[in-house]
Amino acid sequence: MKRAQRGILTRLTLFAGAALVASLAACSSDLATPAARAPEARAPQLLSAGGRLISNRIKYRDTSAPHATGRSGSARLSGVATFGAGATTLTITSSSLLSTDPRGEIAKAQIKVFGADGGLLFVENHNKLNGGPTATFLLAGVVPGMRIQVQANVRGIDGRRTDVVTLTETVQLPPALTVNADLPDEGRTGQPVVITGTVTEVNGDQGSRANCQLWVNGAQVDGAAGIWVDAGDAVTCAFTWTPTGAGDYQVEIRVVGDGGSGSSQTIPTDGGTIHVNTGLATGYTATAEDRSLATTTVLDYTWWRPDGSNKQYSNTETTTERTQTINVQGTLDRAVQFPLAAVNLSVASTGTTWEDESWSALAAALDGQGRSCATVDLPLHGAMFFVCNGLQGGASWGYQRFAGRVTYHSTGFSKTFDVRDNYDNAYTWNDGYTTSESGGRMRDFSGGVSLTLRIADGAGSFSFAPVITQTPFSNALGSTARTCADTSPYWLEGGVLNTCTSGSVSESGIRGTVTG
Repeated sequence: MKRAQRGILTRLTLFAGAALVASLAACSSDLATPAARAPEARAPQLLSAGGRLISNRIKYRDTSAPHATGRSGSARLSGVATFGAGATTLTITSSSLLSTDPRGEIAKAQIKVFGADGGLLFVENHNKLNGGPTATFLLAGVVPGMRIQVQANVRGIDGRRTDVVTLTETVQLPPALTVNADLPDEGRTGQPVVITGTVTEVNGDQGSRANCQLWVNGAQVDGAAGIWVDAGDAVTCAFTWTPTGAGDYQVEIRVVGDGGSGSSQTIPTDGGTIHVNTGLATGYTATAEDRSLATTTVLDYTWWRPDGSNKQYSNTETTTERTQTINVQGTLDRAVQFPLAAVNLSVASTGTTWEDESWSALAAALDGQGRSCATVDLPLHGAMFFVCNGLQGGASWGYQRFAGRVTYHSTGFSKTFDVRDNYDNAYTWNDGYTTSESGGRMRDFSGGVSLTLRIADGAGSFSFAPVITQTPFSNALGSTARTCADTSPYWLEGGVLNTCTSGSVSESGIRGTVTG
């Protein structure tokens, strides 16, 4: 839909550390194997038929900054240091950070903090800890990029022996997510509408789990639970919604909590208005977008002691994530006869045709609501094509080119397009995902995007040829004003530490919408 119609309802706070800090680590068994995402040459079929669905419980990839570990004998120590709200939270455990049955006891710990230049800033000694397997410390004035060395006494692992275990951890930013909704301008009663959201992790240090939800007029109508977004990566949430009456509907996608730790805080949302018509008609609405999301974080600090010694440090980082989406959805004024005799589909941008498909005898299956739907998975292009007969007559069709590295199937999307006996949340790979201009999925949209489609059955044929002209855009999506705080930690011996943070999130690119 037109971006001007969208409301950015809530945007992330760049350094909101408590919101999405769970899902800290993954062992190699959590990763989807390359074989699970290999593109397959096959006849048109439902999404589930090729075995490409992978449970949300399996991370598609995890490039999060690794957590620190140390070992002495049989004893181990794991730790993570995360910056948020002007301070760093350091957590150490004598077991795994993800263990549900931690072992051992941390009797005491020595913490050394080193500045960005490698110089020792201060040392803390914590004796007579509570004796449990986990200890947490709040370190004021410790910011991302600083290095922490921990030496802990661990008991209860090697019999009566006390082990001294050392680890070194670098302070990281917490995960932070943002979402960009892709909505059609119009829909028809009784016809499924496909709605997608691109969810991006913008801080770049840690991935996060979350619940991706579709809300219509203030009520949740669909969702994908426990999605995983890798550090600095983007994924797609795919939803379906079938309107039952005419009118304007307020639609939004929400990313809620962390999908695992029990947090219920709503972080980002995006959405807009979909106008729903009654009756049978033939037409379409088409959108295309090439979007770059830029996140800038600025961290600086200055400290000085009464003896005149001082230190200044400043660091500015900007990360950019580029995605492309195409969403074309149409309606037909009559139901189609399955199997379809022929479907011809091609997609081009800036005069170059980069997708050309032809199918014959395209069969259908019943979806979760009793509709006849034919769905074709197009993994080489990260796309999907469908044709569905409506609940109240007529038919609908759609072509979606998903933006993210993987596409998470919501409960409603699974019921409509996967046609499985159960609807556990799952994802499919968008094979060929790349940021390279020379191939894969990134194309030149600057000269416009066009789609040509012909659907033929025993009663006749329909043809569509939308051309989506692209217009530049640039928007500031959110910012964290520069804030500074003075503290006097003991290690400055009466001196002052001044810590300042700021940041911004902006989008730019080209997009367009056309109806016909």
